[in-house]
Amino acid sequence: MNWGRPRGSLPGVVRLAFVDFRTRGMALAGLVFIATTSGCTSHHKTASPDDGSSASASAAAAALAELQHQASAAKTLSFTATYQAQGTNPPRTGTVTVFHTASATRIDVAENGTNVRIIVDDLGTFSCKFAGAGKTPLCVELAGPGASIPPSVDPGLQHLFTTALDEITSGSGLHVAPAPAPAPAPTGTAPAASCYAVTEVPSGGDLAPGTYCYADGMLVSAQFRSSSLQLTKTAESPTASDFALPASPAPLTSPSASPS
Repeated sequence: MNWGRPRGSLPGVVRLAFVDFRTRGMALAGLVFIATTSGCTSHHKTASPDDGSSASASAAAAALAELQHQASAAKTLSFTATYQAQGTNPPRTGTVTVFHTASATRIDVAENGTNVRIIVDDLGTFSCKFAGAGKTPLCVELAGPGASIPPSVDPGLQHLFTTALDEITSGSGLHVAPAPAPAPAPTGTAPAASCYAVTEVPSGGDLAPGTYCYADGMLVSAQFRSSSLQLTKTAESPTASDFALPASPAPLTSPSASPS
């Protein structure tokens, strides 16, 4: 299953039969990239090209600094949050629930009766598929602690709440501009946010071009070329038990870990 992730959609392919949300050869159970434009309009006044270039550079530097501050805060937050994920190519909608602490991240993706769980902690990165009531989940170890996941099985979505934050705080190779805040969510649960259009990213990294909106480190929305995430609900901080694997993980090379 594929949320359509040309480089410009939500992070990832979750080949829901296995795990795989990214289009680094896949697509998110969700979104992925191409940066939307910042939406900023330029107000022309009588000024030399150098004046405009300097003002633009200052705005970009300030936006990058603000986004780095948001990412630094995001890495240490403890929260449980639910997002609506939407894709436009093809049209689809799913629910993404994120459990996050400074040391672990769990992402549950539900779409059309299929449920996938991704866990990133100090033991590695794992993905589990829930086959249905009464059936044992299939879990796979995608990578060891701090190791890279093979692109062909990288779910992708987890990067939005883990390694992409590291790339933002580093700031290397990024071009960021301020972007308009989104309209308030219909439910009224999303806090007021500041938004940033990321238009250039380092090649081969985990951060995708797109428009990211944060409120005190909490991701409120992410908009990519053909997909998006929108915060709909927050809950209490997760506990250690929330990050327990529902079944023993098979090695990635194990026959039992093969897609069905």
